[in-house]
Amino acid sequence: MDPKKVLLLSNKDTPGQRPDFSRKNAGLQRDILFKQRKRISDILMEAGLITQHQLDHALMLQKSKHKRLGKILVELAYVTETQIAEALAKQLSLPFVDCSKYRLTVELKKLIPREIVQKKLVLPLQLDEKSLTLAMADPLDYETIGEITFMTDLNIKHVVACESNLTEAIEKNFGAEEHVWDLLKDMPKFEEVEFKKDSPEEEISVQSLYKSSEAPAIVKLVTMIIVDAIQSRASDIHIEPREKYMLVRYRVDGELRDILRVPKNVQSPVTSRIKIISNMDITNRRLPQDGNSYMKLGEKEVDLRISTLPSIYGEKVVMRLLNRNTGLIPVTYLGIPENILKQLIEIFSQPQGMLLVTGPTGGGKTTTLYAWLNQLRSETENIITVENPVEYKFDGVTQVSVNDTVGYTFATALRSILRQDPDIIMVGEIRDLETAEIAIRAALTGHLVLSTLHTNDTVSTVTRLVDIGIPNFLVSSSVSGVLAQRLVRRICPKCKVEVEPPNNQICKDLPPIERFYQGKGCSHCYYTGYYGQIGVFEFLKINTRIRRLIAKSAYEDDLWDAARESGMKTLFEDAWDKVREGVTTIEEVMAKIPEQFIEKMERSHISKENDKEILISPQEKDPYSWH
Repeated sequence: MDPKKVLLLSNKDTPGQRPDFSRKNAGLQRDILFKQRKRISDILMEAGLITQHQLDHALMLQKSKHKRLGKILVELAYVTETQIAEALAKQLSLPFVDCSKYRLTVELKKLIPREIVQKKLVLPLQLDEKSLTLAMADPLDYETIGEITFMTDLNIKHVVACESNLTEAIEKNFGAEEHVWDLLKDMPKFEEVEFKKDSPEEEISVQSLYKSSEAPAIVKLVTMIIVDAIQSRASDIHIEPREKYMLVRYRVDGELRDILRVPKNVQSPVTSRIKIISNMDITNRRLPQDGNSYMKLGEKEVDLRISTLPSIYGEKVVMRLLNRNTGLIPVTYLGIPENILKQLIEIFSQPQGMLLVTGPTGGGKTTTLYAWLNQLRSETENIITVENPVEYKFDGVTQVSVNDTVGYTFATALRSILRQDPDIIMVGEIRDLETAEIAIRAALTGHLVLSTLHTNDTVSTVTRLVDIGIPNFLVSSSVSGVLAQRLVRRICPKCKVEVEPPNNQICKDLPPIERFYQGKGCSHCYYTGYYGQIGVFEFLKINTRIRRLIAKSAYEDDLWDAARESGMKTLFEDAWDKVREGVTTIEEVMAKIPEQFIEKMERSHISKENDKEILISPQEKDPYSWH
């Protein structure tokens, strides 16, 4: 009988029994278990934590990102690290531990090299004679267990820990401080060099303001307004001077709401207080100013971008609230349809090209790009952004802020970035010919370039580039795709009800919808019927036919026809699908999507007969008319 089979039978594990990783059997057992081990996806599926659709999406992203499947599932917000760890522990009958409760001895730290601990995400927790307890984020990584068995000559008892918990413990116990300090001891002193620091930006702590017994009423009023706006999910605060009072308004889910009327006599003190916390000149009331501040509210960290504008009744103040805790939204939360998502993943898997995101101000363009950058960042990619200003800060990406007042423009910054060996470049906005030329040249020379434009739809973005002076052949060869988007409000899930179909002629001319929903209004949504926003999208993939049409200076109508024949859906069609799914309302779609997109959908109304799609073209209209 084959000796390997004899050994396998003699060491066969019963349910709940750990594999034998003694030095004697580690090599053979490692090979056997590595081939027969259960995948993490199977365990999560059996535990009911993810669906097959979510798994397929994560596997698709894994092809373009060199990350572990569990990491991608967490980034997509399908599961949490704790859920993954607990599911693995339960399925494998292993202990689930908190690494922060263990104090590592010097002997334990010397057992496994720092490089292996950090690379493999393992941590030696306890040494008991010839047994080593090893915490792992992936307890199915039997190959690593086998390597450490041979390395330490110990029997390994592996346990499960959350990845973040494990990473913090590794950084605490295996940090690079001592190694760096050893290097610094050999460096020259450079005693003649002196560094001068600017004054640090003021940090505003809400708690300290409230606790201050001598705080004036104005300080409390300004603090109350900002705190209330954060708790109300506002993106902006508008403080508007009127003839007899001062009006405070919040922008929530893209809509402004009147919140408070303040007496006219406190207008100047309130404006001055806001200028003080944002480092503005309180004596200058005749010129617009820009400033910024930073606030801590419990566990929330909020950046404040503040601007003032002189008006006939005083200075108007607008404060943009940027919550650091919610800045990076997972791609799956954006509302991008599956067919567009697949095409975008194909573009991001390419080493070069240009993706343009277009839409109005406040349409979520930067949020979309940040979501994708968060997916694309990895140890193997050098990602650099140039923005005005940097809205959200996150690790793994070099972020550059332009400063027009000193001549540091998008074009200037972009030239410098190209000398920094980037793989992926994000340009906050293409405003002029110079910036567009540099970005396009970068896309043609081995860089993946992401940027935004202010245009109405995908096709007009192509013609806009030509209009500002980019030759047709450069546009056709550099641009990989154009994503147009708008934001519409979601129906409040707390008060969502089914309603009667609206008596609207437009609805009768469009694909039918069986059920209509809306929010009747509740305290959760401040009686608006809406809570949160979701994007509606239109994506133009620049295929071979469209490239040829662009190079030949074809009209927009020709580009539009080619795009439709390739399967592109308009903004209104995607919005209509979200009405059909009960995500938003017809009223919201009609208010947010321009009339031209409704006309486009009417011209290309798709009906289905015998499972075949037939284009019905009524009397021809100008698809780009606003009337």
